[in-house]
Parts: sequence; structure tokens; C-alpha cells
Amino acid sequence: MSIGIIGAGAIGQLLFAQLNTGTSNAHKIHLISRSPQSFIQPMSFTGLDNNTQHGSVEILGQDAAEIAQLDLLIVCVKAYQVVETITPVIDRLKPNCQIMLLHNGMGPHRNVAELLQHYPDMGLSLATTSQGALKNAPWNVSHTGNGKTLIGHYCGQPLAEHFKSFLLEQIPNATWHANITTALWQKLVINCAINPLTAFYQCKNGQLAEACYQTEILTIIEECITVAKLDGIDLTNVDMVTMVDEVIHFTANNTSSMLQDINHQRPTEIAYISGYVVARAQYHGIQTPANLTCLQRIQALEH
Repeated sequence: MSIGIIGAGAIGQLLFAQLNTGTSNAHKIHLISRSPQSFIQPMSFTGLDNNTQHGSVEILGQDAAEIAQLDLLIVCVKAYQVVETITPVIDRLKPNCQIMLLHNGMGPHRNVAELLQHYPDMGLSLATTSQGALKNAPWNVSHTGNGKTLIGHYCGQPLAEHFKSFLLEQIPNATWHANITTALWQKLVINCAINPLTAFYQCKNGQLAEACYQTEILTIIEECITVAKLDGIDLTNVDMVTMVDEVIHFTANNTSSMLQDINHQRPTEIAYISGYVVARAQYHGIQTPANLTCLQRIQALEH
């Protein structure tokens, strides 16, 4: 098997390390950069046991011949980078190559599904993870927390059983999800309720447990559930409020990725979080004012 991971951020390098652990020569794992040319790069990875592994890895460039031999391409870039990342390489992939998306938010899966209509032997899988990873330096990543990884089929040809087994064995706490869209909507609701509020109010996740934020959080959740139902996904208010409360509690000291992006003057994924809910609401002819407010607030901060 030949697996490529495109997107060398914290999660991309974490997956690269996990998929390489204990693998045989039959499983070739490649890390792919946006550079045209391949290069040798010293890398360091620190596991949860605080043991650090050092090594040199060949990072494939966009022009590398190995890309044409990939059986599975895992895309670990930001949501707003997914389509622009896949489009230049899709014609060079094997006709039956599988693509897997792993990013925050929702939306790009619809665009990629449209692309794959021209490639009937390919398949699209989606994944979400709550594993923690910290990028200490460009090629120095630490595994900072256990978390669940959910993987499931979305459209096109299904992922072969040997790939499914390999991923579930190599990625800690990984599970195959029969209805991955439901899992992604649950993650989306959590992100909608936490990320834009922490970014706007400039607070850590735990501060959202205070009473002054509860009305806003509950309204965001209710709007998300309404839109999800119109999209054919049944979520319950009790379950989603519980999930959001648990994440706020267990990640109380965390600085959300959206707040980090704002503080570092980077683009956020708000268009694929609150923005996705707003867009789907508009598609169904309803209004979601709380999520629209979140979208507009963060867009204003970005500018």
C-alpha cells in the first residue's frame, strides 16, 4: 500500500508518525508538501510518553512521481485549502485512488464529491479527530492528548477493507463510523458553540461555562440542530448540549484554534463552521441569526 498525507501541519505530521509506527515495507507512507520538488527533512516527533524520535524523511514535492502510485491520499489541510490542494494533483492520481478529508468544519466534502463525479473509480472518505497535536517548530510535533478519530465512507467507491483495517490499527482510538456525516455534524455543532465565541470574547474554552454565555450557546446549538434536521441529520438538543458542556469542561485550559488564528492574524475556518450552518440554512430558506452573528464577528476580526 502507498499512502500519501498532504498537509504537514500538526495533525498531518501526527498521522505520519502513527501510520509509520511498526509498519512493514509493504506499507509506504509519504508526507507531501506544497513545494514542487522533493527534499530530505530532519523531523522530530514526541509521543504521549515524552519520548522523542528524531529522523530524516523524504518529503515529496508536488511533481514527485510517487504521487501517481498512491492508493490513498489523506488531505490534512485547512478547510479553505482543500479544493485548491486536491485540484492540481487529482489528474495524476491512480484511477482508483481513495481520497480522505480530515479538517475542521464542513463544506469541502461537497466540492470534492463534485470533482469525483469525473473519476468513477475513486472514492471519498471523511474523518474527524479530537487527538491533540502541537507544532513546536515547522518539523517538530508533539502528541499532546488522546482523542477519538472517526472515519467513514461518503461517496464513490468504498474504502477497501485492508485500508480500513490498517488505519484503525495504526491510529489510536480510531473507529469506523457507518454514518460519518452525523459524526461530522456533531463535531460542527461543538465547533460552532465554542470556537467563534472564544475568538470573539478572547477567552479560553473553560470561560464559556460561565452563566453569561449560556443563552448564546444554547441558541447556536438549537439553530444547528434545526439546519441539520433539514439536511437529514437527526441530533437531539439534550445530547448536543451535553457534548458541548463536556468539551468546554475537558478542554477548559485550551486556547481554541480559531482564537489562535485570530491572535496570529491568520485566516480562520469560520466560513466552514458557522458559515456552513448559515449557508445550509439559506439553502433551506430559513434564518440562523446567532450563527450569522458569529460568522460576521469573526470575519470582521479577520479584516
